[in-house]
Parts: sequence; structure tokens; C-alpha cells
Amino acid sequence: MRELNTNDEVAFLRGVQAWPPADRAWHSFEWTEDGNFTKHLEILENNRLGKGIPDGWVPSTMLYGFVAEEIIGRLHVRHRLTPSLEIRGGHIGYAVAPPYRRKGYACEMLRQALPLCESLGLNNILITCDEENVGSHRVIEKNGGVLKDKVFDDVDQLMIRKYLLDAGASRYSGQAVTQVRRCKH
Repeated sequence: MRELNTNDEVAFLRGVQAWPPADRAWHSFEWTEDGNFTKHLEILENNRLGKGIPDGWVPSTMLYGFVAEEIIGRLHVRHRLTPSLEIRGGHIGYAVAPPYRRKGYACEMLRQALPLCESLGLNNILITCDEENVGSHRVIEKNGGVLKDKVFDDVDQLMIRKYLLDAGASRYSGQAVTQVRRCKH
């Protein structure tokens, strides 16, 4: 798991193609098909620094999971929460491209994000997911997440599970890994 750099353009563009056209925003919120990769990197850096972000947004770091030279998914760490993120979104959001799902990568990506969260002072991490997303429940729980609440999201008309995860107390705390491997729980 790491931030993108200028050498990642080919892998990033291949990663875009791993998603169905309607779901490509899951690969990156900021990318457009006519986009410029260098500009994309600038936007991600500005998001991390909190420079020029839209109203209602918070500083955030986008990390990408690599297996060999392929991007298998991404993870978004929000440096703080807004009232709406406290209901849905939380500190961390992640997505694994369809060809790589059900292989343990989401679990490993979340595990690898915990040291970054801890370095940002995010020890009590909120992670949310849809009630019906059993795969996401398992990912969060395997990483030490504890279900704290279920709330109804009026916007999307569905139940949301809210988990808390203590990055500092995690058995993974302080571990840094440069590539994603499958979760071994």
C-alpha cells in the first residue's frame, strides 16, 4: 500500500480498466477518462495536504494496493471527520477491483493502513459499511473492528454498520509493508 508516484501511470490506467465503466470512480474519485495523470497526482497531493479541497471535504490520503505491478485496489484515509462522515464514510474507505475480490486483499489493505492512521493521530478509527456487505463486515472485524452502532442512511435508504477500530492497540500497529499480500487470519 502506498501513494501513487509518476512511475505508476501505466499501472494506474490498467487499474482503471479492471472496473466496469459505471464503477470506475471506485478506483479514484478524482480521475476522468480524459484526465492527465500528472494533474491527478497533484490533486491527490493537495487532498492529502488539505489544499484547495471542496467545501465539506477533509484532508485525505489515497493509497493503492499493488501486487507485483498491478493495482488491485485502493484505500482512502480521511484525516478527520465531518458530521456526514460520522454517519457514513468514516475515516477509511476501501475498494478492491472485481478481478481481485474474495482473495483477502481488502483485509490486508486495511491492515497496512493502520500505521498511517496511527501516525495521523487516528487511534479510534471509524469505519462504516452497508449492512448487507458481509464481506466488508468480515474485513473490518478481522482487523479488530468492533461493531458500535447501526444507523439508517436517509440519503441512500439503507442500514449502515459503524465500527470502531483502535489502531494503536492493533496487533498490526507499527508494521509497514510495501506490497499487499493476502490476509492470513
